[in-house]
Amino acid sequence: MCELATLGLIGSLASTVIGGIAQYQQQESQARAARAAANYNAQAAANEAETRAGLALAEMQKGADERNRVIRAGLAKQGEMASGMGAGGFVLDQGTNLSLLGQSAEEIQHDASIVGQNTAMNAWSHLAGARRAENDAAFNRYQAANQSGGSKLGLAGTMLGGVAQSLAGYYKIPKAPPNIKGRTYIRR
Repeated sequence: MCELATLGLIGSLASTVIGGIAQYQQQESQARAARAAANYNAQAAANEAETRAGLALAEMQKGADERNRVIRAGLAKQGEMASGMGAGGFVLDQGTNLSLLGQSAEEIQHDASIVGQNTAMNAWSHLAGARRAENDAAFNRYQAANQSGGSKLGLAGTMLGGVAQSLAGYYKIPKAPPNIKGRTYIRR
């Protein structure tokens, strides 16, 4: 028959094992949830990066179209101005009239340049947002990859601590002295 102290040791060890397994399962569950959240965030950030890159491309195309429209409209106005001058009998290859046409061409180029600069700034804003989203995605993938490892270490610590505590308690409990050939001996 087992001594009471031995039964206590076995019960304490069993409790430690059960508690350690429960702790391990809880930590693994939390790590799975954290990995799932980090993976979701990584995918959302990757989607945002793709969307922003598409917006930058669309902005550049829209800007190029607008720039071409400004140039065409300016050239049309310049053509109307030249034909009006020519119809009025003005000479267009010298003097003030030539200067006016040259100035008109500069205005067209200036307007087109402003459209180009605005387009570049808007596209850059979208590209910067895409880069930030890519960085967020990479960080979230890193978080997802590094969510485990602690649960196994926690289980090992719980087990070792429980075994140490059980053994310490075992040796503190007074045990019945051995009875050999009718004599009782006291352990010291």
